[in-house]
Amino acid sequence: MPDEPTTPPVTDPAPSGDPAPSTPPAVKLDGPYDEARATRLIENLRAELAEVKAKRQTPPTEVAELKTQLDAINAELAQTRTAAIEAAKRAAIADAKVPAHLAGYVNGTTPEEIKASAEKVAADFAAGQPAAPDPLPGLPRPALTPGRAPADATPAFDPVATARAARGY
Repeated sequence: MPDEPTTPPVTDPAPSGDPAPSTPPAVKLDGPYDEARATRLIENLRAELAEVKAKRQTPPTEVAELKTQLDAINAELAQTRTAAIEAAKRAAIADAKVPAHLAGYVNGTTPEEIKASAEKVAADFAAGQPAAPDPLPGLPRPALTPGRAPADATPAFDPVATARAARGY
């Protein structure tokens, strides 16, 4: 018995609600410790780890092809979204009757935002404009001149008399 190494007896942990014991279980060896065997095992494990790292770092060609396809699809999606936004912007500008020189002020990322922006630009532009003349005039308005009666005839225009009056002759 003195030749056998003494190992502490393995005891079962006390049953509790904790599934993971605080100390790891003891390791049983197949025989006496062999340093050469342990060194080979460590070298093999390191080689396997290097292989796995190398595989992980160099993507396969299939992954590269899928990334290229994904980039192409994303570019096409961005083009489609841009075209849809531009179409919605043109439609909202036409519906709100925004003048062409103010079309740059219409913005938004969704059709609802673009429509609201176009209506706001059109309303702000209309607020700064004078009222449109009445297409159907009401009663005729007399051409009143101070110091004259409406029935008086207007004197004929005499350019010589006007020039003399202006020069003070």
